[in-house]
Amino acid sequence: MFEYREINKDEELLNHVTDLYQQVWEQEDSSIRDRVMRHAGYDGYKGFVAISEQGEVAGYAYGYFSQPGQYYHGLLSKAFNPEEYQNWLADCFEFVELGVHPAFRNQGLAKQLVTVLVDGVEQQTAVLTTQRNNAPARSLYENLGWTVLNDTFYPNGDEEPYVIMGKKLQKEYT
Repeated sequence: MFEYREINKDEELLNHVTDLYQQVWEQEDSSIRDRVMRHAGYDGYKGFVAISEQGEVAGYAYGYFSQPGQYYHGLLSKAFNPEEYQNWLADCFEFVELGVHPAFRNQGLAKQLVTVLVDGVEQQTAVLTTQRNNAPARSLYENLGWTVLNDTFYPNGDEEPYVIMGKKLQKEYT
């Protein structure tokens, strides 16, 4: 059982997210802190950390309303033709980051984080990117109803190909 806390500009939570990011990606990179701070100011921003019963930060996820003028929205838009752009990016929640501490993997936490993050967003679609060869992530997203929209996406000219995945979000009408 996990408690979910919003990631905003809380210094302690940001420090935990930075530490976890570095563990998950096995690299010294504290830029996640600045990215979260910047992205927390974007329209439609949502971010959560999962806290274990022992008080440990077990995972995190965040995203925001993807709009023209944002850096990654610009990269994504180049990967779509006009019709695809209209279908996927015109009213889109961009799922930016997901990280789960190795000690908490294979316990359903990633699925919970994705679900909690996307639940209730106002946009019609959601998109994310992940490494094309990241089979566990792709399997997770596919099991949650995400589909591959583009499997040869090279953000920032990276040599490693990424996939763009999308999901139509259900709207509840009353």
